[in-house]
Amino acid sequence: MDELNIRKIFGENVKYYRKKAGLSQEQLAEKLDVSPNHLSVIETGGKFVTYKLLEKMISILDIMPAALFYVPGTASNDDTIQNKINSIIKTELDSAYKEISNKISKL
Repeated sequence: MDELNIRKIFGENVKYYRKKAGLSQEQLAEKLDVSPNHLSVIETGGKFVTYKLLEKMISILDIMPAALFYVPGTASNDDTIQNKINSIIKTELDSAYKEISNKISKL
């Protein structure tokens, strides 16, 4: 495999998921509490993010962290499969949360 530019890959994926969420750079930057210029530099691969900013991104974009490191052209990480897996995880977590809440309310 050729040398990877992880910042560029990460930035392209941030841009992809931002657009998929229907957000402009300005809107996402505001939600992340960074400047639009800072987000632009991240999306073009000029800078990387802190772990705190990464956590905010995955929460706001409602994606798994691995999605931001996906390399196009690799068969191991299909967006459709990833969305299905995320959906299953979300459904199971919601179900578990309801079950636990019901048990606690009966105490």
